[in-house]
Amino acid sequence: MRVAQIAPPWIPVPPVTYGGTELMVAALIRGLTARGVEVWLFSAGDSTLAVPQFGHFHNSFWPPDKFSENLHLSHAFARLGQQPPQVIHSHLEAAAGFWALAPAAPLAITIHTPLFPMKRDYLLSFPKVYLVAVSAFQARQLKGHPRLHLISHGLHLADYPFQAAKEDFLLFLGRIYPDKGLHTAIRLARETGSRLLIAGPVFEPDRPYFDSCIRDQLDGEQIVYLGPADHARKVDLMQRAQALVLPLEVDETFGLAMLEAMACGTPVLAYDRGAVPEVVVHGETGFAVHTYEELRESLPRLAGLDPHRCRDHVALNFSRDTMVAAYLELYDQMVRGI
Repeated sequence: MRVAQIAPPWIPVPPVTYGGTELMVAALIRGLTARGVEVWLFSAGDSTLAVPQFGHFHNSFWPPDKFSENLHLSHAFARLGQQPPQVIHSHLEAAAGFWALAPAAPLAITIHTPLFPMKRDYLLSFPKVYLVAVSAFQARQLKGHPRLHLISHGLHLADYPFQAAKEDFLLFLGRIYPDKGLHTAIRLARETGSRLLIAGPVFEPDRPYFDSCIRDQLDGEQIVYLGPADHARKVDLMQRAQALVLPLEVDETFGLAMLEAMACGTPVLAYDRGAVPEVVVHGETGFAVHTYEELRESLPRLAGLDPHRCRDHVALNFSRDTMVAAYLELYDQMVRGI
C-alpha cells in the first residue's frame, strides 16, 4: 500500500525543536514503514525522514499563513493527481476543499488543532472525507460526521528512556505564548519557592507577550529560560523534572508533551481542560485541576506519585504501535470504501 502523508510546510518532519504535529507525523511514518507501507511525505524541504519527499517550499518557516498552506496543498494534490496513491492522509484540515475538486484517492484528515465553529462547520460539510479526532473531547465536537474516527497519538517508548530519580525543579515545555499559561507556571514557582526551568521557542508574533509578561520574571536561578530544546535536551529535562507544568488557558486538543513527560516517568500538573483528563490519570500520573488554588495544593502531592505508573500508563494506552495499528485499520476501510 502507498500512503501519501501531507504535513504542514512550516516545520520539518521530524521537528528539530518545536512541533507536536510534526512529531506525531514522524512517529506514524516510522511505524508505517516498519510494517512495509510505502509512504510519500509532502512537507518542508528540510524534513529528514528517509522516505520519498515532495513539497513546494525548500525550507520550513514560521509563522504560518493561509496562502502558504494553500500553495503547499495545491502542489501536493497536483502531484497526487498524476500519481495517485491508495490513501491520502492530510494533517491540514484545508485539504478537504482541494480533495473535493480532485479526489485522486480516499482522504483522511487528522485534526491537530483546536476546533472553532467555522472550522467545525467546514469539516462537517465534507461527509465523504474520513475525519480523525485525536481525543474524545474533540470527537464530541464533530458528532454527526458519518466517517469520524478516534485515534489517539502514540509514542515510540524507546525514544523516551525512563528515569525514576527526580531533581528539585519543575519544567515548562512548549511554545511561549499566552495560551500555554507560562505566566501561571511562573506564579506557581514564585509563590511556592520552587525552581522552574523553561524550554521552548519564542516566535516573533509572541514576542510582545514574552517581553511584557515573562522577560522580567527570569532571574537565571529560580526562574530559568533555556531557549528551544531539541529532542535529546527535551528528554533529559523531562527525565529529571519533578513535574511538567502546563496551566493551559485553552481547551487542549490532545497534549503530546504530557505523554512525553509521563513516558519518562514524570507526572503532569495541568488544568482539567479539553483532552487533559483523557491523558492524565488524576492522582496517579499527575493532577488535572480546575483552579490555580488546586494547582498549588497539588504540588506537595507529587512526591506520592509512582514514576513507573506514569510510564506504564503511556505504554498501555498511547504506544506508537497502537496508533499505527489503528491507522492501518482506517486505511483498509478507506480502500474498501467503508
